[in-house]
Amino acid sequence: MSYNVYHSPKNVTLGGTAITGVTAIAVSQMYGELHAAADADVHESVAVHTTGRTAGTLSLLDPVQAQAAGGLSGTLVFTWTNAAGSNDKTVTITGCSMAGWDGQVGRDQASRAVLKFVAAKPDGTNPVSIA
Repeated sequence: MSYNVYHSPKNVTLGGTAITGVTAIAVSQMYGELHAAADADVHESVAVHTTGRTAGTLSLLDPVQAQAAGGLSGTLVFTWTNAAGSNDKTVTITGCSMAGWDGQVGRDQASRAVLKFVAAKPDGTNPVSIA
């Protein structure tokens, strides 16, 4: 199976507003689990995944910008740069809500901040698309 390597997120916007100085973006999709067993079962007789949850973080250099974006919501769009120089991917996350931020400013080092988000679509489908 072939693979691609991506780096340097760029063109980051939330609800059409640019977010600059982004150094990393993490996206996580986890599914809830349902486990059950009957009285005499030694192992689970039911193990299924239920609804999915999308969350993630944006790491950026400016804690002031992170604070300003901390309560915003909208469609999050960004581009993953292909390390081979072709086939960049645009990631679109609809129904994205910034859920807070953490900032750090230290002595003799660059500031940094992490914005947290969750996302959902009203129709219950996957809010993440990669094209």
